Amino acid sequence: MVRLFIYLFKLDIHRLKTAAEIFQAAMKRFNMHGTPCPECKTKRHFSSHDKYVHHLVDYYNNKVQEGSVEIKIIRCKSCKRKNTYAVLPDLFVPHKSYSILYIMLVLRAVMLRTESVAAVCRRYGVAVSTYYRWKKRYCTYKSLNLGALEKYFYEKDPHLLKPVHICFTNFLYKFYKRYGFSFLQHSKTAESRSP
Repeated sequence: MVRLFIYLFKLDIHRLKTAAEIFQAAMKRFNMHGTPCPECKTKRHFSSHDKYVHHLVDYYNNKVQEGSVEIKIIRCKSCKRKNTYAVLPDLFVPHKSYSILYIMLVLRAVMLRTESVAAVCRRYGVAVSTYYRWKKRYCTYKSLNLGALEKYFYEKDPHLLKPVHICFTNFLYKFYKRYGFSFLQHSKTAESRSP
């Protein structure tokens, strides 16, 4: 997978209303020929290979919206195995319909305690068990990133208080570079460390 990091593109996330708009803006800035291959590290050897439709759930205009985006697949011509890679912005969790911002919006709604977990889950169209899985993964990955010496307080996390701020920092980039998987992406290694 080739990840596109929003903070490097300096996209105006406040102007973009939906996850699909963020995706389209990132893809417009993507330069296939200036991107190194994750396997062989060479540049200028990618070519378009294929695309697939990815289901996307979003929340705007105070309701859940469903749609889709086309994920581009590129191939490295210099790799011996002719590897192919999906191109995905960092705000999208691989193999999931929900973006990081959507997940953080749900976590934030429960954190602020204006309504019950069940009511929030109904409003956002997710199962209560999904909420608890997201919360556990979020806390695990944040504490993994902070290290064993620091305490992580879910209720005081600045990214949950204003989720869009995660787009303007290098947090997602550093997490990916350090661990080799995306923030909130399922990882058996990371989740085996959970408390």
